[in-house]
Amino acid sequence: MATPSARPTKSPVLMSLIALAVAALAPSAHAQNSVGLGLGFIPKYEGSKDYRALPVPLINYSNGNFFISPRAGLPSMGLKTDLTENWSAGVFLGMGLGRKADKSERLEGMDDIKFHGAAGVYTEWRPGPFSLGAAYYQALRSGYGGVAELRGSYQAWQEGSDTLRFGVSTLWASDKSMKTHFGVKHHEAAASQGRLRTYSPSSGFKSASVYGTWHHQLSGNWSVITLLGVQTLMGDAADSPIVEDKTSLFGNIGIMYSF
Repeated sequence: MATPSARPTKSPVLMSLIALAVAALAPSAHAQNSVGLGLGFIPKYEGSKDYRALPVPLINYSNGNFFISPRAGLPSMGLKTDLTENWSAGVFLGMGLGRKADKSERLEGMDDIKFHGAAGVYTEWRPGPFSLGAAYYQALRSGYGGVAELRGSYQAWQEGSDTLRFGVSTLWASDKSMKTHFGVKHHEAAASQGRLRTYSPSSGFKSASVYGTWHHQLSGNWSVITLLGVQTLMGDAADSPIVEDKTSLFGNIGIMYSF
């Protein structure tokens, strides 16, 4: 259990998944711009057994080839091109959130993960009620590595003002990314006073998630969006000594304005 004075850390991957799922939910998200704010709940860090609530900015804007959308944990800006009517691809620049080791008892002695830039590429295909996407983003900080994502969602039900969509996502992390987020160096193990052992994970699939989203259209251009999902760590990430719980919940409730 975290000490009373500990302020929880943020999980950029789960924040990104929340925001991406919300952006993909709206039936006309690819045709409308929208801004909003949500309240999310996520683990303090990937693998933590404790949770925190935090505000989640929801921005989905495009003008010609330019766009702003949530990727890599925070809203990112980029350029896209339409390959066909339902298939697009693009590049983006964004920011990756950090992790303060002294904000969780389990992480005491670990090095901090710094707030950093991220650059990536993506492609997305929306055939009818389906949405399929792939992305890769590289941290713009030496040694932090990169992450690839595969995701898909399906609009299972729509009636009147309500839409229900289900989605899945899996993440692959490079060797450097795995070591940054789940590894334990010799000096970190020593600083933990025996709580952690030295650990050097390798590249591979690190997590899989399933989620459901519900969109309710209010009067005018306003809507309410609710999301609930489960993420499970895999492979070397799941075996890390910093992991307290391999499976965690995440969710969000927010309000959005479309224009």
